[in-house]
Amino acid sequence: MKLRFLCILTFLAVLSLNTGTWAETPYQVTFATQECNGDTGFATIGIDLIYKVESSGCTAADGSQLKQLLVHNGAGSYDVYSVTEQESENIMKEIKAYMNARRGLLERSDAIIVKP
Repeated sequence: MKLRFLCILTFLAVLSLNTGTWAETPYQVTFATQECNGDTGFATIGIDLIYKVESSGCTAADGSQLKQLLVHNGAGSYDVYSVTEQESENIMKEIKAYMNARRGLLERSDAIIVKP
């Protein structure tokens, strides 16, 4: 009986760690990355974890300015992704669409939000 209780308690503790603030969010955004040296790639992140889009201070191979996307990593710091200006605009459109969808869900809901 004690062993079963301990196993259940351990399972609940692990579950609570996995569903915390930094767990993957249900809405993900995928975007192309481009580094200052010309390297390219893709990344997928939870849209709720995006902190800021700002100038990176470097230019791409074609001379266009790159932006950097700061993303909470759960360890008290940020992961940084370099993206083109066009890609940063696409990410901002995704964020706005997500915010509008969440706002619409709240407006259509019968839920009452109570602040402590």
